[in-house]
Amino acid sequence: MNNNRISTRIVNTLSYLSIFFLPVIFPLIVWVIARASDNPTSITSNARKAFWTQIFPLLYVIFAILVYSINALQDFTVHSGALFGILLTFALLIALLLFVYNVAMGIKMLIGRE
Repeated sequence: MNNNRISTRIVNTLSYLSIFFLPVIFPLIVWVIARASDNPTSITSNARKAFWTQIFPLLYVIFAILVYSINALQDFTVHSGALFGILLTFALLIALLLFVYNVAMGIKMLIGRE
């Protein structure tokens, strides 16, 4: 295996496993740098996927808070609290699934099964 292939595997692995040390930030930096290079490779694609799978739970929580706020302003009842609870439960489920996905993809990239 040549050095370029090993470097690509390591960067792809770190993009996904950055969920443990620099979620969202590391894949974004890798994505921007890889896009700026003359020869974008699988690094660009994997960094983009890692970025979106790491930021999506945050975007969903912001959406849930907006929906709750709009609902609470229109009709402040017990139902708005239940709605927020349901939305928050989905947010936690999505975050857990995407966390497992990132770890699985990181391991997949590390062992070279891309």
